[in-house]
Amino acid sequence: MSCANRILSLSPRAARMSYLFFSACLVVNAPAAARDDACCDGIHAPAELVFSCHPSVRGRMNSVLKGGPLLVETAPADAAAMFNPWPWATIDSNGATTNRIDIVFVGDGFQTAQLASYASLVDQRWATIRTREPWVSYQRYFNAHRVDVSSIDSGVDNDPTLGVVRTTALDMGFWCSNIERLLCVNTSKAVAAANCAPAWDQIFAIANSTKYGGAGYASNDLCTFSGFEGSSLEVAIHEFGHSFGDLADEYDYADGTTYSGPELGEINVSIQNAAQMQTSGNKWKAWLGVSLPIVGVHGAFEGGRYFQFGIRRPTNDSLMRSLGTPFNGPCLEQMIIKIHQQTKMVDATTHPVNSTVVRNAVIGATLIQPSLHALTKQWYRSGVAIPGATNATLDTSYLAVAPAGTSLQLVVIDPTTKVRNESLRTQWLQETYSWTIVPDACAADLNLDGNINGTDLALLLSAWGANGLAAGRADVSGNGSVGAEDLAEVLNGWGSCND
Repeated sequence: MSCANRILSLSPRAARMSYLFFSACLVVNAPAAARDDACCDGIHAPAELVFSCHPSVRGRMNSVLKGGPLLVETAPADAAAMFNPWPWATIDSNGATTNRIDIVFVGDGFQTAQLASYASLVDQRWATIRTREPWVSYQRYFNAHRVDVSSIDSGVDNDPTLGVVRTTALDMGFWCSNIERLLCVNTSKAVAAANCAPAWDQIFAIANSTKYGGAGYASNDLCTFSGFEGSSLEVAIHEFGHSFGDLADEYDYADGTTYSGPELGEINVSIQNAAQMQTSGNKWKAWLGVSLPIVGVHGAFEGGRYFQFGIRRPTNDSLMRSLGTPFNGPCLEQMIIKIHQQTKMVDATTHPVNSTVVRNAVIGATLIQPSLHALTKQWYRSGVAIPGATNATLDTSYLAVAPAGTSLQLVVIDPTTKVRNESLRTQWLQETYSWTIVPDACAADLNLDGNINGTDLALLLSAWGANGLAAGRADVSGNGSVGAEDLAEVLNGWGSCND
């Protein structure tokens, strides 16, 4: 019996313990070698970690979820499917794919005549996703594309009942691993279809179905959902928390089990109580006592990651515990950090970063602004903040002459209140861009009219004695203050700058 089948045949309690054991190997985004070493008991048969999360009470989106992780046998790859040139379209473009998180929708069970309906469905579902966080605040950090995959048959396997078989491009079907609402897909085919788009970071596979269901493939950055069953989209957003945010499920099986192992890797579960977090400063310490709409006050609530006791979660409820709710503070904070880990806040600069610029240049940066708040900007000269230089551009004409090697820096910070861990903000939500500034050819032309004359002399005398950044352009010599050396520079350069 394969390892995957051993896991699938275990009781819920044993499967839960096995998942904690195997997750050391099957961690999100782990390299293949890490998933196939001795701790996995010599797994060599292909298997995938799939999350099956659905309401414990049928039809109630706010009921506590059940399900959890499973090891599912990997469907065989189809070499012919790897090269299907499916048409694609960009449905939301916010910038170059090199600096955006690209989400790609691929459909299964849609015949050619149904692709127009599929395109409309994708538009509707993307519009709904964009009403949820983190997309509301960071929509400009995402692109979305649609790949038009056509199938021979309409619909997917085991829909509406077990035993129904259809010929479709991506082999999607319900009753995966004997779980009715677990909607699986051939991941190699889904990835091949997504590869038709300009780029992808996350894949949403949509089944042509009205039957409730979905799944999350964390290690493949992929989730599935039923296209024409509205609440199934909630499953996809929850699974996005797994595949993109590396978040743990916050529900338990209410079966009296107690976890007694080491601290857990996911940010939203912990063995510590609130007092211990306050002391250690670990996990969601910065969120303790903070109240947010719907999810309530943050604390350390017993029960999470499938155990009723010994593991705690940040809030009584959240999207990682029940559908139809938002992410709680630590979960949303983690999603925002993931966004910043995969993108830069600066899209482009007028001068190459780390290049040398001559004073008189205007250095500018194009920023990706969040939707609900502004990024903060501050320019520095040799590590000292330039007063008033808080825009995305800096006119260097009015700076003092720079000694050789003087640096300019632009520091960009995302000040969102949705991130409360300041060490994480410094690590991931702060970016520094640097240039080296050198003197221009006519440094003593203080008013920039192309001549050095009495007007420049007057400006120099009015700034006499000024020091540091306050000296501005009047510090012609670049020695840090306005005085005799600068007067000598003005007199020596007297006349037209073009002479």
